[in-house]
Amino acid sequence: MAVKLAAAMGAEVTVFSTSKTKEQDARRLGAHDFVVSLDAKNLDALANRFDFILDAVSAPHDINAYLNLLRRDGVLTLVGVPAKPLQVQAFSLIPKRRKLAGSMIGGIRETQEMLDYCAKKKITSDVEVIPIQQIEAAWERTIKGDVRYRFVIDMKTL
Repeated sequence: MAVKLAAAMGAEVTVFSTSKTKEQDARRLGAHDFVVSLDAKNLDALANRFDFILDAVSAPHDINAYLNLLRRDGVLTLVGVPAKPLQVQAFSLIPKRRKLAGSMIGGIRETQEMLDYCAKKKITSDVEVIPIQQIEAAWERTIKGDVRYRFVIDMKTL
């Protein structure tokens, strides 16, 4: 949804992924660029390029590699929650006045604004609807990372 929303708002969107297999989806969702983040050379080439990065990663990762992609006064906002604390190096922030922030979901007013915007722009979530009887299989697929992008349980199947 972040890719779709940012693209609809006119942002030049770059998607970072550990897997090249997500590039086609990223571009379909509105990304202008796609970067395989496991290759440090790919990240080094983008140093000081971005004004804003939305970090939705819940897996362990080097936050400093992404902070170094920010321009002066750039902001990286965390919405993913890794199981272990991230190690932030002071010099990833200090020399360029970069900021590290966090965000949860908005309140009722912000949520309604987002829903209204999505309705106006015809932005919808990409989901896979499953019957309740497939909940265990869905969980296994979630653990394996084989979900594009959310499961929705069809309540008529209860």
